[in-house]
Amino acid sequence: MMHTLIALLRPRTLPLAIAVICLGNALAYAQGDWQANIFIFSLLTALSLQMLSNVANDYGDGIRGTDNYRDSSSPTRLTGSGAVSLSSMRLYIVALVLLSIALGGYLISISVKGQGQILLFTALGALSIAAAIFYTVGRYAYGYAGLGEAAVFLFFGIIGVLGSYALQQEHIRLIQLLPAAAIGLLCAAVLNVNNLRDIDSDKQAGKFTLAVRLGFYRAKQFHALLLIGACLLLLIFSLCTDWKSALWLLLFPALRQHGKRVLQTQTPRLIAVELKSIVGLCLGISLLLSIGILFSNL
Repeated sequence: MMHTLIALLRPRTLPLAIAVICLGNALAYAQGDWQANIFIFSLLTALSLQMLSNVANDYGDGIRGTDNYRDSSSPTRLTGSGAVSLSSMRLYIVALVLLSIALGGYLISISVKGQGQILLFTALGALSIAAAIFYTVGRYAYGYAGLGEAAVFLFFGIIGVLGSYALQQEHIRLIQLLPAAAIGLLCAAVLNVNNLRDIDSDKQAGKFTLAVRLGFYRAKQFHALLLIGACLLLLIFSLCTDWKSALWLLLFPALRQHGKRVLQTQTPRLIAVELKSIVGLCLGISLLLSIGILFSNL
């Protein structure tokens, strides 16, 4: 039972939530007036939302029959395989929604001042829960319309990084959009690798991800653009702030090799090995960037 539950939560994707919250809090810490309890509950809330998204994704693809078309390169999905009943899946989703509401509500109570800010962060929290669920669930699931990467960029990048920063600090600086957008692009690259791997089965199932819409060759080019865009944004940020924030460049060779391997891969199923690579690179770049920011004069 425990093994099944852990598989359902997809722990290999959770580093993305950690990357986002660590970066937002590093930016806040560099400005002073940082609180550890806000950081902890920001991280717990983000992890809860990530797990909700993972479970809802498994459920949504399962009830649509999308997972019936998966080959051996894709991980086994528990709803589609029948390993977990639909009623149990719905129960898990409700439990994670309630957990996210509880964590998010407490986070707002200890960090946000003023009715306007309370309403704003409550709305962002509700929107985040809705986005986590309706990626694959519902008649108008946006993941089936090729909008997944855009949503990941928005929620893992702009809202995730700047939102966690704003919970610690009142004023957002324009320069902070650069690292937020960069991490958003790297997180979008994670989803793109996932969709490149599943491009054939998704097409058969009628799941028109961005990779399906672009085609395998152009989706690989899009992946390269995501990586290049992230690097350019981070480079501009480092040039405009402090050289210590360029610590992320230590992983640039590995990121370049990852991009090269993706471009050279000719078979979708063989691209599966790059998923672990890009998740690790996203976390590593975020942590190195965060460490550099902590020692920078921002």
